[in-house]
Amino acid sequence: MKNKFLLFALVMFVSVCYAQAQNRTVTGKITDEQGRAVVASITLKGFPSVGTTSNEAGTYSLTYTQTADSLVISSIGYRKKTVPLTGATVNVEMQADGNYQLDEVVIVGYGTQRKGDLTAPVTTVNMEQANKRTVTNPMDALQGAVSGVQVVSSGAPGSSPIVRVRGVGSFNNESPLYVVDGMFMNNIDFLNPNDIAEMSVLKDASGAAIYGVRAANGVIIVTTKKGTLNMKTRVTYNGYTGFQLPTNVLKMANGTQYAAYARAKGDEYIVKNSIEKFGGTLENPTMNTDWYNELLRSKALITNHNVDVQGGSDKITYTFGVNYLDQDGIMDAENYHRKYNIRMQTEARVAPWLKIGFTAHINNTRAYRPSNVAFRQAYFASPLYPGYDPSLEQADPIKFGTSASLGITSGFWFNNPLATAYYNNNQNKGFQILPSAYLEAEFWKNKLTFRSQLSQRYQSNHGTEYTPVYYIDNNQRSERSYLRSAQGRNTDYILDNLLTYKDQAGNHHWSVLLGQSVREERWRETWVSANDVPAAPEFWYVGQGAQGIGSATGYGENGFRNSGLSFFTRGTYDYKNKYLLTATFRADGSSKYQTKWGYFPSVGLGWVLSREKFMENQSLFNLLKIRGSWGLLGNDGIQPNAGYAIVNSGNNNSGIFGSIGDSYGARVPGYRVGRFFTQVRWEVVEEWDGGLDFALLNNRLNGTVDYYHRKTKDLAFSRPIPFMWDRVYGNWGTVANSGWEFHLDWKDKVGQLGYNIGANLSTLKNEVTDLAGLANIMNGFPEWAAEFPARIQEGQPINYYYGYEVAGVYQNQNEIDADPIASRYNQQNPGSPILPGYLKYKDQNNNGELDEADRVNLGSYIPKITYGFNIGLNYKRFDMNIAFQGVSGNKIHNLNRAMRRKYPQMNADAAFVEGLWTGEGSTNAYPSAQGSVASWNLQASSFFVESGSYLRIQNIQVGYNFHIKESIPVRIFATADRPAIFTRYNGFSPEIAGNGNTAQEATMGYDANVYPISSTYSLGLRASF
Repeated sequence: MKNKFLLFALVMFVSVCYAQAQNRTVTGKITDEQGRAVVASITLKGFPSVGTTSNEAGTYSLTYTQTADSLVISSIGYRKKTVPLTGATVNVEMQADGNYQLDEVVIVGYGTQRKGDLTAPVTTVNMEQANKRTVTNPMDALQGAVSGVQVVSSGAPGSSPIVRVRGVGSFNNESPLYVVDGMFMNNIDFLNPNDIAEMSVLKDASGAAIYGVRAANGVIIVTTKKGTLNMKTRVTYNGYTGFQLPTNVLKMANGTQYAAYARAKGDEYIVKNSIEKFGGTLENPTMNTDWYNELLRSKALITNHNVDVQGGSDKITYTFGVNYLDQDGIMDAENYHRKYNIRMQTEARVAPWLKIGFTAHINNTRAYRPSNVAFRQAYFASPLYPGYDPSLEQADPIKFGTSASLGITSGFWFNNPLATAYYNNNQNKGFQILPSAYLEAEFWKNKLTFRSQLSQRYQSNHGTEYTPVYYIDNNQRSERSYLRSAQGRNTDYILDNLLTYKDQAGNHHWSVLLGQSVREERWRETWVSANDVPAAPEFWYVGQGAQGIGSATGYGENGFRNSGLSFFTRGTYDYKNKYLLTATFRADGSSKYQTKWGYFPSVGLGWVLSREKFMENQSLFNLLKIRGSWGLLGNDGIQPNAGYAIVNSGNNNSGIFGSIGDSYGARVPGYRVGRFFTQVRWEVVEEWDGGLDFALLNNRLNGTVDYYHRKTKDLAFSRPIPFMWDRVYGNWGTVANSGWEFHLDWKDKVGQLGYNIGANLSTLKNEVTDLAGLANIMNGFPEWAAEFPARIQEGQPINYYYGYEVAGVYQNQNEIDADPIASRYNQQNPGSPILPGYLKYKDQNNNGELDEADRVNLGSYIPKITYGFNIGLNYKRFDMNIAFQGVSGNKIHNLNRAMRRKYPQMNADAAFVEGLWTGEGSTNAYPSAQGSVASWNLQASSFFVESGSYLRIQNIQVGYNFHIKESIPVRIFATADRPAIFTRYNGFSPEIAGNGNTAQEATMGYDANVYPISSTYSLGLRASF
């Protein structure tokens, strides 16, 4: 199949060389009223398929063989213009169009619509603006750019950000559906952002219901760049190189502070030996290791090169692009991400009524990531230990400093984070190809269109984990080398058949879409592990172990195969472009479920008030439209076998099977139900949306306002079975998300200074409304779920933090004696009493004791407000853009501080040590040094839950534009990406993407070992010729 696709692509590209007609040529330049270049579409009058596009300099060249006397020029934001063909050079000045907001064409599910006809909130992301950032992942381009969309990034090279559209409505998959040139994807991190023409975000049920069971979390449609008919071959280079710096690096207690802290909490013996080893004193230790400084590079390089070739004849268009990204990580170990992209696209009109096309994306990645655990160890590590043994050559990285090698016998447990980063190797190699072929036929005066498209995705990943033999000390060692090799493979197919009819009669306009889709998904992963494998990477194979293939210590395999069949339709109608109606219906069949079919309708209404007669004599509004919608969506993100029973065999098993009337069935020795059978079905989202679109002051100000309420019903999760250890998976609960969304853009010009200001803001309320009789579900960071839990409960957000509310610090013994909770505790625990400087917990039910009823909602990781705003300036050849992004109202559980419960002798961040209670009246926020390690103060409480609100300067770019020989536009630019953040959080970053930077809902917002987000500073060049 792959060979056929590549052969077809080669034939199509070769044919371009023989398809260039050279009869007549017209050239010229398209400008606006101020003389600025305009990118426009130029076609021959009477021959809409014969045309070209002006470039960034406004120049164009159109070769044609037809007989015509006029050109038709159109561009978004300008009035369409017809000009006579008076010679070989035709220059055109365009005038601004006050109605362009209505005529702008946007991408929707399986088609396009005029913006004025939309009844759903569809946001189009300006990729030209987004690519002014040094984004390596196109999903990052959404951050702060679209209302109702939250993007949570990680600093690890090659990592995928988490994208949420309108809140969290599931315990399973929360990612939106990505549609890349017709192919369904779970993420788009493989794409080169420069290859994307635009991204359309479908946020509500009316717009997304056409995608049925895949659309519960929103839909993001990605359209890649394509060539244009009669376009002279054009080569564009766009690249930059720069460096990344760690930002907001957490300041840890230095050697002097740590020694004083240890003495204050009675752990002087921990530090005495290590201080004396290097000739220091408790008051003035000589050793002062900044472990984060040791672990992080001073700067990490990043380079991105992109080359595009585009063009077309009167019948064929073509695009070919290559991209190379080389990004080093900021951890000072083997840490990088390299990505290679090839994209090709061609389309040929083989008959006046028929065109065929082919697109392919080829992607190859290599990544090397050290263990994130090193960051956790760096937080705890004593600054009184050196990173390397000073008696040995520091250039030898094997000789790390350890308590054993340094002769320190303090009894202090210590893992050297540098050794952890150096000795734990994680490699990943990935390959992906997305070929797609289609044909499109037009009948009946182009009113009826049939399109058939076959798309495939083949993806393979090979991951390797390797730990060599090493010895640091008895706490940190590996007596045998360890290798784990995993190979995963995905193969997806989608066949879409679409029939579209568009027509009008007088003031009535309508369209009907009928569609059918068939898809199949296959995934398989195998893994094997072994010991005693040599350290050189060329020997990292199981068969290279000391026992050959017998070195294997474990193996496993997993996978699934599922298929789906869908039928869908959409109808649109408008009267005089004023009264709008859109209705969709989709029927989805899936092999995942016992009940095979689900049905998802939607309807949207709109009223364009600005076209009414009573609005004719006003000059304020260019566009004023109100709209409303309702619809159902589905989420099939559960595992394919989740509802099917599993029976385990074994001598120690004994289970009950079947039933007799109202009684249990027979007990069968040797067998037990591992998972019970249930009628699991997809989760269903019901959503209402109401909105207002407007443009005023001659389109200088435009914006949208939306209110939505979406309810996810039939939540799929496992619940305990009464009186048994087992759990059963099923559809049990309901979650509601509701909020407001605002988006504003202002664009104007004062003399030669042009400027634009954009802003968006979203509010969100997340609430579990039904748990099918369950009191609650306890979750949390896996290692610490019992001590520091998250909880799911009716009337509260998903996975809110659960614990005691801190009411201050006991300042003296009188306060302790007067508090019923403290006095009772001291009576019951005379050996470890509450002392002045200990935390004071609030008695929620006033019963005089600290019990379960006093544990309350301490906050949620889900922001109540997300926002972004940007400012753009251009003056003559210079331009500048600055963007901001932030969230508010969310909380973060600082597990780095909370883990002192397990490691009381470890270091702490400087703010913690500097803020400790030192006597009556010194502070009411932090405990004393002694109290900081007391079990009373290490319970799950608001002390460890901090504000996650932040404002980040997302991007600053300054550019200079000029032309070489008029036809070669050149732009040089300097960029600072994520240069600063303003937050009160005591950690690297308030953006927490989950445990190990994964999208597990139970670990979201828990900060245990987050990879720091870096700032990027770069210089770049863009040129076309």
